[in-house]
Amino acid sequence: MKIISSLLVLGLLTPSAFAAVGKSHLAKSEKKVTLDQSDIVKLERFETLFRMDPKTPGLFKAMKKSALTYQQKAVPTLVKVMKDDNFSDQNRWQATMLLAQVMGAKSAAFIAKFSEHPNWMMRLASLKALLGLKQDSYHAVYSRALKDPSLIVRIQALDNISQLKIVSLAPEVWQMMYDQSNYAGDAGKRKRTSIVKSVIRTLGDLEYKKVTPILASLIQKDKYSDLADDLDYSLEKMTKKTSPDSMAERRKFWESHAKSI
Repeated sequence: MKIISSLLVLGLLTPSAFAAVGKSHLAKSEKKVTLDQSDIVKLERFETLFRMDPKTPGLFKAMKKSALTYQQKAVPTLVKVMKDDNFSDQNRWQATMLLAQVMGAKSAAFIAKFSEHPNWMMRLASLKALLGLKQDSYHAVYSRALKDPSLIVRIQALDNISQLKIVSLAPEVWQMMYDQSNYAGDAGKRKRTSIVKSVIRTLGDLEYKKVTPILASLIQKDKYSDLADDLDYSLEKMTKKTSPDSMAERRKFWESHAKSI
């Protein structure tokens, strides 16, 4: 409760937002946090860093040094920057990452809320921070992000699911192969975007064996030659087998394997 009190005193958190932040577990700290006049001056300078041009040499290093020095005392400033669109997107990104470093897993629930932020970069920052915190329980967050309007956010969601080994989301990853937002061009002339490669590799990382016969079939077709390496990667992951080096031999190898399934 001390952190929440500090937020209210500094005017960085309104009473109406009290409940939301409370749910984020930012208030769960056993360490008493008090601010004296010198702290207030230092934190004002800390906030000034986030108002600077993000291209300023050494800026992020200074932000990180201050955040890790002030620890919990830096939390109100970091939260303010994350929530205020008057700060640059890049500096709000840094605030998100620093909050995760300062508060650790206690910040996860709060950071996860930003996965629904109107700004795509804040949604991306949310996913990136959750991955850094190794948060493998936010299945609903990652599932929603697979359908995000931003391609780069969808790619990050795949990375989270892949690295955190969230096998239960494999069927939703597979459905992305049929999602038209992952293709470019007019209807009937659509081309695969780069995310399709990520989808296929994620299926392999999750060892989603249910689609093994389909991938083995796709690698036989010339129209999917641009995906050959990705298909081969996932097939090897799913089957625990190593395919030949040449494409011709690979095709024969996977065709033979598909028949034995």
